[in-house]
Amino acid sequence: MNRFLLISRIQMLLVSAFLLAIAAVACGSDDTSLVASGGGDDERPQRIRMVESTQIFTEDDVKAIGWKGQRDFQLEYPGATTFKWGYMNQTEVGVLIYASAEEAKTLGVAAAVDQTFRRESDDQARDGDLTDRISCRRPVGSSAVKANTGFPSKSFSASYIDPKSDTSDEVLAATCTTRFPTYNDYTVVGNVVFMCEGDEGNLLDPSTNCEKVAEWLIPIE
Repeated sequence: MNRFLLISRIQMLLVSAFLLAIAAVACGSDDTSLVASGGGDDERPQRIRMVESTQIFTEDDVKAIGWKGQRDFQLEYPGATTFKWGYMNQTEVGVLIYASAEEAKTLGVAAAVDQTFRRESDDQARDGDLTDRISCRRPVGSSAVKANTGFPSKSFSASYIDPKSDTSDEVLAATCTTRFPTYNDYTVVGNVVFMCEGDEGNLLDPSTNCEKVAEWLIPIE
């Protein structure tokens, strides 16, 4: 199984520029917890949130607010002590946990940028095996399946029609003609990165999970 996630110098430069931009937003905002929000464009909206917290959260803290972890991601996430996908409020949420908030803001944001990347031409995932969670469906519409070709270089995991279904492991690679990233929005809360599927499984819709997760998590402090 491929457990390598490439973080290039270009990505890190982009992350550094992003952090500088959100720091500027924070200086002009009355809400000191919300460092930045927004991304993408009018046609491909993406909601990005950076929320400061002094607490180091654990996987148990995340589970306590209703996240049900399923399995580890397939790729490698340098620095992450937890890298799993799961479900919260009937939609998929990926969780990356780091030893510090600084690592979440750098390594975690770089990973989230990769995993939410969409090609400008058609909104689909980039070619190759750099997107961990793939939904084999249109952004709004038909069901998703899990697919694995049996060849590591061409394997990928997709969202499920029903996480409790006995047929969720069915191999249906041939039906996956559209490869959309499952996650669009992401939220960083202290040392945790949440990557979220849109409400009701609609891939470009806003995610209530990513919008509200800081409110649910921070009262633990």
